[in-house]
Amino acid sequence: MDEQILNNLIERSKLNDQKAFRSIVENYQYMVYSLSFRLLCNEEEAKDIVQETFIRIWINLSSFRTDKKFSTWIYTIASNLCLDRLKSSKHNLQNNVVNEALINMISSDNAEQDLINSELQTIISTLTNELTPKQKNVFILRCIEELEIEEIIQITGMTAGKIKSNLFLARQTIRQKLEKY
Repeated sequence: MDEQILNNLIERSKLNDQKAFRSIVENYQYMVYSLSFRLLCNEEEAKDIVQETFIRIWINLSSFRTDKKFSTWIYTIASNLCLDRLKSSKHNLQNNVVNEALINMISSDNAEQDLINSELQTIISTLTNELTPKQKNVFILRCIEELEIEEIIQITGMTAGKIKSNLFLARQTIRQKLEKY
């Protein structure tokens, strides 16, 4: 989205223009869903994170600084929500039960997309299930979302050294898993 148009939409949204905010949501919801799904490996939880992310954006839009990149701010909010979810014991207990159900369940709404999501969920879960939440977050942001280290620093609040260290450990763990297969 053109930066001038985006800034206009942000300013209008700050004035409670719901139509402008809807345009922002439409432009960024897939990005948030993609990140959330890759981190949580759960379609329903990813959808919940998308909703919660945009609720927080709406509530905190007045605090957004236009000298910062808007997508980085969104990634930060979504990433933090996902990390909180990953750290919660509820997610860990639920994830084991839900993973098996998701793999075997295909809804009639959009069978092809459900199958793709299910296969992607299985691959990501298999490769990243031994990673810490921080390692998983850094790995997804850098290797899958293809963000630059500088943007990951802004999103996570981690130093470049910590990001590189977590990324190294994540890649090492995944490499070891791949060598087993």
